[in-house]
Amino acid sequence: MSRRIPTKRVSIDGKPWRIKIQRPPARESYDGLCVKDDRTIYIHPDAIGHRGIELACHEIVHARLFDLDEECVDEIGRLVSEVCNWLARKNDGVIA
Repeated sequence: MSRRIPTKRVSIDGKPWRIKIQRPPARESYDGLCVKDDRTIYIHPDAIGHRGIELACHEIVHARLFDLDEECVDEIGRLVSEVCNWLARKNDGVIA
């Protein structure tokens, strides 16, 4: 029996994308990966607990602004994650 891969469907720049909690294909050492060709973002299951929000933010920035340099993407991902986590702490763990 195969396991169902947790997948979230989102719209980025008006196009359908999928965010999958799955080991990135062919790059097992990556915690996250944005594959523009098939509009899929991969978040490694082992990374969800300690930096899942930051990874998701980082890869979504890549999806929307693919040509942005990695340093800028890192900064935006870290900052958005920091603010989301801060808001969640202020709102009993819920980001609304």
